[in-house]
Amino acid sequence: MTRLPTKNRLIRMGLNIDGICVLCSEERETRDHLFLHCSVANSVWNSVLHLNGICRGTCSWDAHISWACASWKGKSLLTTIMKLAWTTFTYIIWEERNKRIYQGRSRNVNALLLAIKDSVAIQLKGREINRNDYVNNTLCNQWGIEH
Repeated sequence: MTRLPTKNRLIRMGLNIDGICVLCSEERETRDHLFLHCSVANSVWNSVLHLNGICRGTCSWDAHISWACASWKGKSLLTTIMKLAWTTFTYIIWEERNKRIYQGRSRNVNALLLAIKDSVAIQLKGREINRNDYVNNTLCNQWGIEH
């Protein structure tokens, strides 16, 4: 179970802090909100899904993890990209949250998506990928994965 020190969790621990999400300034910062329901994070994640030709609505953390466990099986390029993209997405969103809180710096949705794309492309650079496969070739082009 993930125990991130979200603002909601810190408030429950007795800290007297503002509980509003620093990414969207719209709702209380919880794990589900920060990674799935926040308008900023949701835009980034939907863009990631779009790069992979996937369209999904928002859901709870548990439903998302269940979907990922059921869907991201095997060793296909799509599965590999989805696993890398999700872990990178959660890192980038947490990093962005902390940059806004502690450094007063922020990036827009496009910059966050570019950071995810760059990270995934770097991790897959040089891997043997069957580019004769239409799906693989499309994914490589969408993600900027070089030979």
